[in-house]
Amino acid sequence: MAPVKLHYFKGRGRSQQSRWMLAASSIVFTNVCLSTREEFVALCKSGKLTYQQVPMLEDGECCISQSMAIVRHAARAGALYGTTADEAARVDEVLDGISDARGPIVSYPFMDAAEACGRLQQSIERFFPCFERAIERNGAPPFAVGASLTAADVLLAELVDSTIEALSATFAPSAADAALGPYPKLRALHSHVLGLPQIQAFRASTNWMPFPEGQVGRDYVQNVRTVLS
Repeated sequence: MAPVKLHYFKGRGRSQQSRWMLAASSIVFTNVCLSTREEFVALCKSGKLTYQQVPMLEDGECCISQSMAIVRHAARAGALYGTTADEAARVDEVLDGISDARGPIVSYPFMDAAEACGRLQQSIERFFPCFERAIERNGAPPFAVGASLTAADVLLAELVDSTIEALSATFAPSAADAALGPYPKLRALHSHVLGLPQIQAFRASTNWMPFPEGQVGRDYVQNVRTVLS
């Protein structure tokens, strides 16, 4: 089977969760990174973009827009959406919470790093206790929903990973350690997901995008502006 194509800019942004989910579901994919305004206009004219925006997942004749629609599609394809309707609803509950919590990660390269991390710290204080309690209530550590891996675990791990990268890049690794210290269950979940063979392979592959700090972040912002100009 040919790899599916994930269309986006040259960076993480709103497509990073999709990459983690595709990898966790063992779906082979390639990044198709836009470089010019002309490429974006051509993609819009192709009729493949439901909302004239990216990310967009192209799987043969099936084209899916919206980052969380892509995440959910990959989760269902990989049987990572729980084993019952109730578990699927709980997965959705966690995913929606992550979407609320993740804003400072997405905006990091577009604003002052210290300010972004200040907002991230507020997000940690607001949402991480909720995620920690969800894992505890589930009663099947390290998982957040049910007794096996789901999309909730994968995206919680991505959120923790990006949080560590942001705080470490802006301040020091000790800042990340301090922020995550009160959440041992989240840290255990993060370690478990990072140990999965498919996630290890993803992080070692060309599909892995570096955290948008410094010049990497500036290049990403310029790429977005060039494509959308």
